Amino acid sequence: MRTADFLMQARLDARAVDAWVMSGWLRPGGDLAGREFSDVDLARARLITELRGDFGLNDEAIPVVLDLIDQVHGLRRLVRALMERSRS
Repeated sequence: MRTADFLMQARLDARAVDAWVMSGWLRPGGDLAGREFSDVDLARARLITELRGDFGLNDEAIPVVLDLIDQVHGLRRLVRALMERSRS
């Protein structure tokens, strides 16, 4: 989705999104002039908003939490792949 749609759906302003992209918290495709955000980016933006608002995490804690979540998802994919191989 284009930046304007992403901003509306994520309920964020462009400055926040730019900062989150620069921090590596969001990883849209394309370039600065034509970013393409995915549904994963949208879910991640909503998670960041929740972590900052509801859980009160500061900007130093956000990348730690995001990295841990990414690791969990990676391990889940690995376990799924291993289970599928063992069934074959």
